[in-house]
Amino acid sequence: MMRGAHPRRRGVWLGLLAVSFVLGASVAWLAWSALDARDALLAARTEVGLLQEQARAGDVDAARATLVAVQDHAATARSRTSGPVWAVTAALPGVGPDVRAVQAVAGAVDELAQDALPSLVDALEVVDPSRLAPVDGRIDLEPLVAVAPRLAVADDAVQSSLGRLADVDTGRLLPQVAEPVELLRGQLADVGADTATAARAADLIPAMLGADGPRQHLLLVQNNAEPRALGGIPGAVILLRADAGAVELVELRNASGDLSGLPEPALPLTDVERSLFGEQLGIYMADVTFTPDFPRAAAMAEAIWEQQVGGDIDSVVSIDTAGLAAMLGATGPVAMPPGPVADATGGSLTVDNAVEVLNNTVYRLVEDSTEQDAFYATVGAAIFDAALQGVGDPAQTVSALAGAASQDQLHLWSSHPQEQARLAGTVLSGELRGVRDGAPVLGLYVNDGTGSKIGYYLQADVQVSPGACAADGTRLVDAAVTFTSTAPPEVVDMPPYISGGRVLDPGRMRFNVLAYAPRDGVVEKVVTSDGRQGGASHLHDDFFVIARTIELDPGESVVVTYEFRTGPGQSGTPEISMTPLVDHRVNVEGGWLC
Repeated sequence: MMRGAHPRRRGVWLGLLAVSFVLGASVAWLAWSALDARDALLAARTEVGLLQEQARAGDVDAARATLVAVQDHAATARSRTSGPVWAVTAALPGVGPDVRAVQAVAGAVDELAQDALPSLVDALEVVDPSRLAPVDGRIDLEPLVAVAPRLAVADDAVQSSLGRLADVDTGRLLPQVAEPVELLRGQLADVGADTATAARAADLIPAMLGADGPRQHLLLVQNNAEPRALGGIPGAVILLRADAGAVELVELRNASGDLSGLPEPALPLTDVERSLFGEQLGIYMADVTFTPDFPRAAAMAEAIWEQQVGGDIDSVVSIDTAGLAAMLGATGPVAMPPGPVADATGGSLTVDNAVEVLNNTVYRLVEDSTEQDAFYATVGAAIFDAALQGVGDPAQTVSALAGAASQDQLHLWSSHPQEQARLAGTVLSGELRGVRDGAPVLGLYVNDGTGSKIGYYLQADVQVSPGACAADGTRLVDAAVTFTSTAPPEVVDMPPYISGGRVLDPGRMRFNVLAYAPRDGVVEKVVTSDGRQGGASHLHDDFFVIARTIELDPGESVVVTYEFRTGPGQSGTPEISMTPLVDHRVNVEGGWLC
């Protein structure tokens, strides 16, 4: 029996050794392929970022070379996370979710590289800004019409990849896996924003520039020295007419003149709007930007114009002084109208002096309000005329406008419902969000209460840090906002247009701060550095908002500390939507994984 059993025992041991060897080899292979996949994904992430920069700069040849590198890295990552061993491991309890998350990321990046990015790079050559530059005041719209279908295909592929990543619950993953997934999800979301904007632009621009018939556009030029939630008071209102790619300036008006003082709001106001912004939101063109919701502000501007002036308005565009300065960086300087401002500054409005001149210098040196408004309207029109005539570098002009949109300095609304539906959710739309790509969006908006241009001296420093996570899927977000008046002592001797002496003591500023919670969230606590707590709470378009009024003397600072609670399931680094003051900074700390 013993001699007969020996071969069987030896066979069992050999079998166990073989299984052990296979298992050991499988584990080793799994570890090696995981590391290789990680390196490939990190390389792909870097290359995608480079490709974005090249696409935005219009460098087609460099983008094609980078695309090949992205495709190679993405294919490597996908192949290293496929096969029987990965399939078995993905089904195991404990490690399964992490394995499936890595596979989802690798698959999404590969789909992006193989299906979406090639169409995007092909489109770059067609939509090269130099080919779209105005010639004799007219833009050739045919290239945009031709490329629109390809950009739509690219955007669909990117959004499909984003959808796959959205299904990955990083809250249940190991930190070593969750953090890279969040980083790549953010990277792809950034790409998705670019492709969505490009696809919609190619779809919308031809019609909005009159390819199907003349269009009329209202341009609001916002002055940040008198802050409004969306940026500043519309210092000038310009009517533009577009027809078959040609855009001409039709009329200049000043927002504080015949576009103000309606007997009642141009559109019905809600009770909450009356409480937060007052009736002037619908009565004065200069106050339509009190609301942080640009579609609402634009619809109000359209209604005021049509009641006071007449004629149909097809869209409303808004840009602030920083956006104008960025455009000057592309077009080059424009001449100022003769007068004390031109004499004091050399006669040219440049990328370096535009913000100071438009927000401060003109009010220090020109006392007559009519002359101030005329100066503002004239230089604003000159900048846009230069851009429409193709002066300077077209690629830089496009880049400047894209940068202004990403900084909430440029917004666009269409009165045509189908077009507005396409604009919704883009960087141009400016609507109240509350959440973007699953991450919470916090709003911090400033409305002037002084009735002067002393807001030029308002500085805001925002520090955002992660708070505790809750079992219900919400989390706390802490935001400390330091408001400082940088006004010099001699501000008290400046004209009332700056000093604000008509409402408060000269040099003292007053402003209202509106803090909007993320979608389905709340503002749980508000405390100022002097110990005062709370504020007036409202529900504006289903967003919880709390308002505080603050006053500052020259050189004085106050810190307002907010404790926001997000809505359930809102993960990732929060986005801060904020009034683009002349001087503001936002710093969001890391460490947002729960």
